[in-house]
Amino acid sequence: MKPAGFWRFSGGFFLLAAWMNYLDSQGVVPMAFLACALHEAGHYLAVRRLGGSVRYIQFTAAGAEMRVEGELSYQREWICALAGPAANLLLAAFFCAFPWGMLFAGINLALALLNLAPVSGLDGGRALRCGLCLLAGEETAGRAARALDTLCCALLLGLGCSVLGIAGNPTLLLVAVWVWAAQQ
Repeated sequence: MKPAGFWRFSGGFFLLAAWMNYLDSQGVVPMAFLACALHEAGHYLAVRRLGGSVRYIQFTAAGAEMRVEGELSYQREWICALAGPAANLLLAAFFCAFPWGMLFAGINLALALLNLAPVSGLDGGRALRCGLCLLAGEETAGRAARALDTLCCALLLGLGCSVLGIAGNPTLLLVAVWVWAAQQ
């Protein structure tokens, strides 16, 4: 049963937030949550500006999901998909001008770049699919998206394993597993 209301939070979201906060000794988690909220605000503002209506926004352990009333044209969905990463890129550009804002700028830059990856569950994948649907049709776009999903997941997994082996940092590998699991 889905919870009622515009803002929805899953139990997994709260568990992940508590775990991340427990491990956070530098105060990064609140900044990351703020960057994610501003990312979603970018999507929301684009949907509203283009005449759409948002049914709800749900936060889970895997990220945020926005449900839009009705369907958007491919052009409008393309704009809405890129509005979240654009908000993060603008924030990164603004905050990197201040020595005290470098960490927040870096978080926003990382969030934008991750979301621009051409993988179906991410904004870059949605934007790419919309563009391909316009240029080549839905069937061709679907085949191309599946091939890109496989390629990107394999590259991320390989890079994540390399970073883990060389630097001992599992972050990219965990992101790669998350992206791969979202495709299944």
